[in-house]
Amino acid sequence: MAPMLKPMLVRTSSLDEYRPVGGALCLDFANTMDWHASDHPVELLRDPGSLAAWARIAGAGEVEADDADLRCAVELRDALWDVFLAVVRDTAVPTASVAVLNRNLELAPERRHLAMVGARLAWSERPVRGADALLVSIARSAADLLTDAERLARVRMCASQGCGWLFLDESRGGRRRWCSMATCGNRAKARQHYRRKRENSKA
Repeated sequence: MAPMLKPMLVRTSSLDEYRPVGGALCLDFANTMDWHASDHPVELLRDPGSLAAWARIAGAGEVEADDADLRCAVELRDALWDVFLAVVRDTAVPTASVAVLNRNLELAPERRHLAMVGARLAWSERPVRGADALLVSIARSAADLLTDAERLARVRMCASQGCGWLFLDESRGGRRRWCSMATCGNRAKARQHYRRKRENSKA
C-alpha cells in the first residue's frame, strides 16, 4: 500500500508568492491564512506592512496601517473564515462572527450630509479613510456575497488536503476543485501520477 502523502507546505510562507484566486475580495482576504485547514496554518498578515502589501496585491488600493488596524483586520479575516466555512459545510453560521462582520460594516454608516458642489448643495457621503476603508470594502464584499443566493451557492473550499483556501466557482458546470491549478491542482496531479506509477510497478 502506498504511503499517504501529507500536504506539502510549499505554496507560500509570505505574501511574496500570494496571488488572489478567490474571485471576491472577501474570499481573497479570508485566504490570508495559508493552509488554514491543516495542523500547521501559516499567517500571512504578520505585521501592518503585510496588510498594506495585501491591499496592493488584491487591488484594494494603498493603505497605511498600524498594529491596531492589523488586529481588527485579523479579527475580520477569522470571522469571514468561520462564516464561509459554515456556508461550505452547510452548518449554522456563528453569530459571533456575523457580529464582527456587522461591526466592520458600521465603520461606514449610511449617514450623508449636505455639501457644496460648485454653486449648488448636494448629498455627500461621509468619507472613510485609511485601514477602515479597506475593512469596510472587505465587509461589504462579504455582505454582498452572503446575501446573493446564486453566487453564495458557488463558494467552494480547495479540495487539496489542508489547504483551506476559499474561492467562488465560476467555472462552466461548477466543477472547479482547486484554489489554483498552479499549486494545489498540480500537486494533486503529481500525487495521482505517483500512485499510478506505484500500482503499475506492482502489476
